[in-house]
Order: sequence, then structure tokens, then C-alpha cells
Amino acid sequence: MEDDTFQLNHIWSDSQSESTTTRPENVSSAAVPTSINPDTNGATPESACSNDEDVSYMGSHDQGESVVPLRRIHSSQEALINRRDDRTDMDVITGWLYNGPLQRAKYEDFSTIDWIYDSNKLRHSASELRARRSGGNGASRTDRLKVLLDESKPWIVLIAVGFTMGLLATCISVTSQWLIDIKNGHCRTGFYLNRRFCCWNADSICMDWVTWGEHMRVRWAWIDWLLQYFVFIFDAVLFAGASTYLVTEYAPYAAGQGIAEIKTIMSGFMMRKFLGARTLCIKCVGVVLSVASGLSLGKEGTMVHIACCCCNVYTRLFGRLRGNEVRRRELLSAASAAGISVAFGSPIAGVLFSLEQVSYYFTTKTMWRSLFCAASAAVTLKFFNPFRNGKLVPFQVTYDRTWDLFELWFFLLIGTISGVAGTVQNRLALFLMEYRQRSVLKTFARGEVVVVALVTAAISYLSVYLRADTVTLVSNLFTECTVQDDVGLCNSDDRVANALSLLVTSGIRVVLTAVACGLAVPAGMFLPSMATGASIGRAIGMIIQTLYERHPTWRLFGACKPDVPCITPGVYALVGAASMLSSTTRMTVTVVVIMFELTDALIYVLPIMLAVTVSKAVADAISKDGYFESIIHLNSYPFLAMDQEYVLRGTSDELMIRASEMAVISAADETLDTVVALLQRYSYSGFPIVRSASTMALVGYISRADVQMVVKRAQELSMYTGQSPCCFGRNNIRQEQAVDFRPWVDFTPITIYHSTDLNLVAEMFRQLGVRYVLTTHQGVLLGIITKKDIVRTVRMQSRNNFGKPTLSGLFSGCVSRYLPASLASGDEYYLARRELSGSHQQRRQQQQQQQQQQTRLHLQQIRGLGILSPDSQTP
Repeated sequence: MEDDTFQLNHIWSDSQSESTTTRPENVSSAAVPTSINPDTNGATPESACSNDEDVSYMGSHDQGESVVPLRRIHSSQEALINRRDDRTDMDVITGWLYNGPLQRAKYEDFSTIDWIYDSNKLRHSASELRARRSGGNGASRTDRLKVLLDESKPWIVLIAVGFTMGLLATCISVTSQWLIDIKNGHCRTGFYLNRRFCCWNADSICMDWVTWGEHMRVRWAWIDWLLQYFVFIFDAVLFAGASTYLVTEYAPYAAGQGIAEIKTIMSGFMMRKFLGARTLCIKCVGVVLSVASGLSLGKEGTMVHIACCCCNVYTRLFGRLRGNEVRRRELLSAASAAGISVAFGSPIAGVLFSLEQVSYYFTTKTMWRSLFCAASAAVTLKFFNPFRNGKLVPFQVTYDRTWDLFELWFFLLIGTISGVAGTVQNRLALFLMEYRQRSVLKTFARGEVVVVALVTAAISYLSVYLRADTVTLVSNLFTECTVQDDVGLCNSDDRVANALSLLVTSGIRVVLTAVACGLAVPAGMFLPSMATGASIGRAIGMIIQTLYERHPTWRLFGACKPDVPCITPGVYALVGAASMLSSTTRMTVTVVVIMFELTDALIYVLPIMLAVTVSKAVADAISKDGYFESIIHLNSYPFLAMDQEYVLRGTSDELMIRASEMAVISAADETLDTVVALLQRYSYSGFPIVRSASTMALVGYISRADVQMVVKRAQELSMYTGQSPCCFGRNNIRQEQAVDFRPWVDFTPITIYHSTDLNLVAEMFRQLGVRYVLTTHQGVLLGIITKKDIVRTVRMQSRNNFGKPTLSGLFSGCVSRYLPASLASGDEYYLARRELSGSHQQRRQQQQQQQQQQTRLHLQQIRGLGILSPDSQTP
């Protein structure tokens, strides 16, 4: 596959309406039940469905049998009757409104799930389990054992995810560290050993570790330096090229960190193959190669995606879990906690991360499951002990000193600087991502990765703080000064020069991280951001330490004791890392708990909390959205944040798609040919059902996927022709060849009044998880509002910020909403910006007034037909 094959199409197509009502595909061929009344052969479509209300159909292909109304069936066991003959295998299935949940057509890619339907299905399943567990008269020990097995399936999945994540984290950490060290040399005693294990018993100088210059017996120092430089760059390009090849060739969804997409999936969006087995394998291998290449990326953020992939793979083994999207998302929320648990050795922080960042609906049951999964992963990682020192991560540290009150001012300063640096990094990263989507770079993804790896390696080798991998650098920055110091952090003679070097390299790392975030390699930005913040904090701590040593009598240092070290630069690095991570991700409590679990010191929680609070406040003042939310907006994902307050202006009749512009289905006037023509002419994801086109009285709603499924199976049967009538309403079928769509019709769609406030409509979409609402007036269909319409309105009206991310907007908060990726061309972009101009706003107001006038005329026409009462109020 060439470079131009890599193009992640995360754009939510405008042709796919969010009003989709989709359902799984594993429905039997009873999808096309027919009525059995030979006397009505040759009847017109109008006579195929009678007007008997509240009587639905259930029958078989055998002639002479009578129609059985659905209301006589009281159990899901009676609702499924297998009938076989020479023509087809017939399952008589009842509608889920009458007899509980029913499997529907499979959810399409880039569509949203039906939260209400899947939640009802989950409650129905739980009710059946409770009934079986209660032990009726016919319950046996085998039945109770089966019930216990069904109830334990989620826990089995969580245990498997925890164990797998502990094992994968161990393999990824050990392998990536070995590849990082291979760029500098190898071990004499064992080529498979990294430098840490090779020099395990060495005191000061390690004789077993050999550089490539020593291996080739180079005598001149400048040739040895050039050789090491060449090998370092060559390995970096090789590893980065291999990583991007695997991603672009086999699993494009493995690129990046994946948390933004997981947040969208948790809200109900379907992204097939994003959590698949192939993505899991490529992600694990690719993250090792990308981290070893020296790109300013880390492996910690990818652990969340890997954990969710493991959970998704394991849930496929159990039909009860695989068939319900709501339950799967509950387990995915718990699995994401395991990713943070193994990434930072922080199981409690993993639970908080699931609550604060990933989950859309977080229940008490999900919290308990998240804690269980995170603890299982941490115990497994502790058992394997990948670093052979008892630590879950290499940068776990302990401090034996406290802090003084005057240091709070410096902690707040670190928080302020980190807040600005984190926002600049996010803005620059988003600007480069948007530029890639519009420029020719999107067709040269592999070449871009190779060039960036080459430049990064060439720059990083020149500085000891950039050359070191992020794990080692963060560990050194967190650690207090000891006798052995390889990077000069504890050299009192050059302390100021080293502090300035840390500040310069932290600025370079911000640029390198922003450039690397959008590359076609699997990696994240958690640890690089922490390394940048730790460098800033350590530099400030070293400067303050120098001031104290030179001027110990200053009033500022009056609380310091004369014979005890007063300033601990490692604590400043810890505070800086927490502040920088908070400013980029907008996480607060999770970051504080991560740092607390890394240090095991409760005394440092207060300065970390204050620095994180200031950092987030500064970042929010510049730009409201964090890194993950910005990616969601850039890719135009249908995501409504639960923690964001929307201020929308207008009513539903101003936003809805009017009934005159919609494709509707008549309940009793359709034939198979007209339904097929409807599907071919329109690409909508669902169709409202009305009693007739003249009255527009609402009957229900059916999704495109369900219509396609029934039509396909009807066309496979010879007994149906193009003139076979189709029934969509609540009535009895009077003709044998009638195609019955009623089991897949939602007869109780959510409807709103035409003058409903848009803020209330947005809350319905956010809190209920609906995909569409129908606008009606006394049962008459007026229009439809989809989730896509609400998302677009929210992005354009929230704070009146809408535009393209530019370099000029990096230091200002006026541009905080980015252009959706669906507006691909420059002309469409400038047209979108003109919507905020004064002249265009006047034009929109005129259009809204015209639409309101059309609504009044439409209602007046309906009154003339006698559908509405004469005294009904006109909007």
C-alpha cells in the first residue's frame, strides 16, 4: 500500500442522518412475515392493511391459519416460534414494544446506538436473570448454575482484561527500553539485556555495556562521536518507518493516542475496527517501535486504547455481552481504568480517569467494576515486576523532606507557566493536524514520519536532556540529588547553566511533541507533557536552590533551617509535571492522585493541588477545550460533553428539517417497488411513518437499516413481487403477499412541541442519548431534529467562537472552536465563517421568519382537513 492510502476518515458524513434507528443483523428470515388469508389475493395495497388499531400480526406461511394478535403473547418464549417449510426458515418475532427487547439490524459504521432501546434490552435481560435466580418451582441446580455463569461473565472479562494489561505493559516496557538502549550500544554478557539489567551489579562504571564505537574499536573520539550519531539517527528512522508502515498498511485506527475516539465511542458512536483485534496487535507492536525511535511521544496514553481493545475482544466471546452496546460500554469504561493503572502504577487514578475523562454515563456499578479491573491490572504488573525493583513504573520516587510556606508562590508560578505552555502545545498540535488534513502531507504519511524522526533524532542527540528517553528523563528529574549523577542535574558549579538548558530543551520539546502528536504512529502525549513540565519545574527549583545557597539570610528564606537542605528541586519537577499534564488534558483530580500514588507522600498533595488548579485555570482562560476535546471538534465527531454548559438561542422550529423537505413513508400506501425506489433516491438513515401524505399524521419511525434488511429478504423469496403491499402501521394484514415491517417500527418515537427551547432539546440528546426527535403539533409531523443538527448548532453558537486554528490564535482565547473536518475545501470554510457576519445573520433571520410563516400556513391547511381542532393554538 502506498503512502496515499493512509487517510483516516473520521468525518461524520452529512449524508448519514443521525436519526438512524439501527439494530443487529442476526434476525432470522421471519423478517418478512406474511398474512394468511387467501381470500384477499389480488387486493389493492389500500386493502392489504386494515384500520383495526392495536392489533398486530403474527403468523406463518401455511395457508388457512388465522392471524394471531401480538397482545395475546405475554412472554418472550412464546414470541419466538420456529416454522420450516420448503421455501424459508420462518421465525415469528414480535415487536419489542409489546414483548420486550428484540434484536435489530446491525449498527452501521459511523452511526450512533439507540441508548433507550439497548437500556430497555439490558433491563429485560437483568429481569430474566433475577427471575431465574429466584428459583421457581421448576428451577434446578443446573439452571441456577447457568444463571451464576451469566452473571459472572462481566467479571470474567474484567479479570481477563486486568491480567492481559499487566502482561502487555510488562512486555511493552521491557521491549521498548531494550530498543532504546540498542541505539547506544549492547551488552556483552547478553545481547537481549538492556543497559539497566546489564549493569545491575555495577557500582559506578559498567564494563559489560559496550558502545558501538567501542565495539568497532574506534580510537579517535570525533569518529566515535560521528559513529554514535549515525547509528542513533539510523535506528530512529528505522524504528519510526517500521511503526508507520504497520499502521498505514494493516491498522490505520492504531495511529495516535485514541482517547478522543474512545470518548466518542462511549457517548454512543459506532467506529468499527477501532477496538478490533488487528488494531490491538498493531498498537502494541507499533507503540514499542515509535517510542524506541526517539519521537517525542510516550506509551502511557496508548494503554487506555489497548485496554479497551482487549475488553472489546473478550466481550465478543459472550453473546449476552456482545449483543448489547450499553453493557459493552460499561465494561469499556472499567477497562480504561486498567490502562491508566498499568501506565502510572495508579489504580485509584485509573478509576478517576474513567470517571473524569472517558465515561459518558458513569454509574456506581461501573465505579466498582473499574476499581476491580484496575486493581487486577496493578496486581498482575506487580507480580511480573518488569523493572526488578518492586516499582510499578520506573519514575516512582519517595521524598524525605517537607516543604515550606514560602514555596507556594513558586509552585503557583510553575502552574502558571505550565498552563501557558500546555495551551501552546495543544494549539500548535491542532494547527498542524488541521494543516495535514488540507495539505498534500495527508498523502505522504509514511514519508512525513520518516522525516520527522530524522530531524528529531538529529536535534535530540545534541542535548543530553533531549537524547534521553522520556521515562529516564522524568525519573532523573523527579529524583533527589545523589552522589551518582549522569546528566549534571546535581552539579552545583553549573547549576544555573543546566537550569537554562532545561528551559530551552523544554521549549524544544513542546514543538517536537506538537509535531509528533498527529503522525501516523501509535503513541501518546502524557509522558512528553510531563517531561516538559518536569523540566520547567526542575529548572525553577535549581534556580531557587542557587539563590538560597548564595543568599541564605534573605527574608524569603527565613523559614529554612541552617543545617538542613531547604529546597528540593525534585519536588518542583513533580509539581511541574502535574501542572503540564493538567493543562494539556484538563484533568484535575486524576492528575493529583497519579502524583500522590507515584510519591506515596500525602504531604505534597496540597502544593500539587494548587499548581494544578492554577494551571487549569490559566489554560481555560486561553482555550476552553483540552487536547482530546479539540481532536473531537477537529474530526467533527458527534459528541456532546456532559460537563459543558451550552447556551443556545432559538426554538426547535428554527432548527428542524421540515416535513416538506423530508422523505416519509405512508403506513398503508406503499408497495415493495416504492420502498425500493425510496431507498435508492434518498440516503437518509431513517424515515418517519405517517398515516398518509396528505394528513401527515405521525404513526412511527423506522431506520434505513431495518427497511433494507426486510426488503432484501423479501426480494429473495419468490412469493413477493414488486407490487406486493407493505404494511407499516398498527393494523391487521388482510393480504397474503403483504410485507410486514411493523416489528421493526418504533411506534413511540420521542416527540417535542414545535416551539421547544433548543437548550431543552440539547439536554434531551445529551441526557437521554437519543439520536433524533420528531417535532409535532397535536400528532401532526412538522419536522425532525437529529443529533448532528444539535452538535453543529452547539459548535457554532457556544461563545460565538467558530473558526480555523491559526498560529496567530495560539496566545489568544478568541478562537476556541475549530472548523469541522467535513468542510474540506477553502471555499466552504470561508462560507462557514461568513455565517457570523452581520449581513449573513440578517439573511438567516429572514429565513427563520419565512420558515415560521410556512409552519403557520401548514397548520392552517391541516385544520381545514379536520385533523386539528378549530380552537387549537397556532404557533
